[in-house]
Amino acid sequence: MGQSEVDTIEESVRFVARHYQPGRFDSRKAWPQMRERLGIATERQSLTPLWRVAVVAIVVITAGILYLTAERGDTLIAGYDHTEFTLPDQTRIVMQKEAELKYEKDFDKTERRVSMQGEIAFAVTRDEAKPFIVSTPAAQIEVLGTEFTVIADNVETQLSVKSGIVRFTPDDLQVPLLCTAGMTARYNAADETIKVASPDSEMKISARTQSLSFDNIALKEVVRILSHFYKVKIELPGSESELTFSSSFTQKSIIEIIDIINITLDSHIAVIIP
Repeated sequence: MGQSEVDTIEESVRFVARHYQPGRFDSRKAWPQMRERLGIATERQSLTPLWRVAVVAIVVITAGILYLTAERGDTLIAGYDHTEFTLPDQTRIVMQKEAELKYEKDFDKTERRVSMQGEIAFAVTRDEAKPFIVSTPAAQIEVLGTEFTVIADNVETQLSVKSGIVRFTPDDLQVPLLCTAGMTARYNAADETIKVASPDSEMKISARTQSLSFDNIALKEVVRILSHFYKVKIELPGSESELTFSSSFTQKSIIEIIDIINITLDSHIAVIIP
């Protein structure tokens, strides 16, 4: 099957997903439309393997989800809200209408990696040897076993964590952010800004303006973020790790920021210069 044929099928699959409504699928009307989009002659003819893929996709959508399989992997497209599916590793997902998820044929053999757009809730089966990785157009999310929801399009990725620990890394920022239960993260690739919030704290980082804002953030997390943002090694005494810090910085050097923190909290943070 050539790449152009696979792309044609995927386009047709999305057409069906957009127009499908539960209980109203009419194959007599759908097939002429599919024939026209796929370029199949109207006269009766035997189905080649290419068209069998399309047949399977249409049959499965009556259960609420469109399943497209190809040599490179599988694609799931939700026909309507709250569509449930179980991945090969027994991870459960709930997809909202028009959400799309893709995974490779070797999923769960050496790694567990999926790509997605739309809104999907995950209940990930724990496997410490194979972290579960979700790629969106703007960020990467990595977990071992937890429950969380992702909403993503070509510009923005939103994360909401229900349980466990999730590592959220924006593609442009490359600062891994650790999100626990009750926390949310929202990254906008257009302005290269991420906001992370919990019930009692908030943090905002902008790569474009070189600004950082911390509101009631544990010092150990502040130091970890600064270390990644400025690509330096920073030492923090263990006895000071749970102190909380609130302040904002714009286009400040790492030395200036560390000096301000030490003066404010009477802490003893040090930048390690090679």
